[in-house]
Amino acid sequence: MTVEELRNRHVQLLRDRRGGGPPHPPARPPPPPPAHPADTAARYHTWHQVAAEPRSALLARLVDVRVRPAAYRPAHLREQQRTLDALQPEVLHLARAAGWDTTTPVLAGVFPTGTLDALSVPVPGRGVLVLVNTALLDLLGTVLKIMTGALPNYGTPPLLTSEQASYALAEAVNAYLYGNGAVEARRLPELSGQRAALVSLMARRGTQFVLAHEVGHLLAGHLLHARRRTDHHTPVGALDAQSVGWPREHEADRVAAVIMLRTLDDLGHRELEAHEPCLVGAVLLVLFLHEVTDRLADELGLTVPFAGNHPPPVRRIQTLVEHLAGHVRTPRALDLAADVATWLEGQLGGVREWFRLVDDSLLGGPTSGG
Repeated sequence: MTVEELRNRHVQLLRDRRGGGPPHPPARPPPPPPAHPADTAARYHTWHQVAAEPRSALLARLVDVRVRPAAYRPAHLREQQRTLDALQPEVLHLARAAGWDTTTPVLAGVFPTGTLDALSVPVPGRGVLVLVNTALLDLLGTVLKIMTGALPNYGTPPLLTSEQASYALAEAVNAYLYGNGAVEARRLPELSGQRAALVSLMARRGTQFVLAHEVGHLLAGHLLHARRRTDHHTPVGALDAQSVGWPREHEADRVAAVIMLRTLDDLGHRELEAHEPCLVGAVLLVLFLHEVTDRLADELGLTVPFAGNHPPPVRRIQTLVEHLAGHVRTPRALDLAADVATWLEGQLGGVREWFRLVDDSLLGGPTSGG
């Protein structure tokens, strides 16, 4: 049993499923391929450009994602896989440092699961594949960029107005909900200084938590008692995963939290005060995003694959906050997470308004141009 065998299994699974096409036929034919594919990565080059186009153009981008599924881009998948390849050994090392070890090979592989989470898929005789949703890494990094660009806490003046942030967030969530795990929102400009460091740290910590949760199932022996569940509503059709029950999902969250907090053991008091809130904020941001996207999916009448595998995100958040409150070592460790939750909730009205405009446009109703 080797990780390399798991990697080969993952690559074959990805090739087989990617070739299956989107779950629904496109509403209109795709455009011809661009003349210079290397130059087509849509991005904002300055923060002033974010959401600065006419409203009709902004709306058209949102509509386009909904009616025309995009192809998976190998370069994008490879970029995400490199992130997982770097973080997976770290998580296993952290688990050993926290007192847990496993001889079972594990490979974290990027995959369009359709759910803002990861799925454990045992491969008999080889080990465990942890399939991490392709859209999770995109959404996590983009939301962190928007948040640090919009809030004055991370630098003044803010890089984004509230209106710019609402559209950028609507574009990111729209890509997640309708992009089949293949669509990125238009890339935001690069950050610098404190903002760049915070986004990099929290994106890394959030992804580590997702991996640590799945590793937690393995370490706690949950997969030995799991039942296979098949969901036919993923972006790649029917997909199998292991369902372990809600109490074990909460236990995996706690194991993951212990693993993550162990990374702070060697920090001095001042460093701990700086890093612990970021770690806790990143861990809970993953669940906040899960709750927000599930809520919006429900409002939009969309099916969330494997929705019943985990407890409702609100319950997971409450349970994990209670656990963290008894284990953090700095008085303000939960403050950043509270700020993130408040900010996300405050942005939802603007996101819903953009989605209403998309619905009106698709139904032929009135929209306000600009």
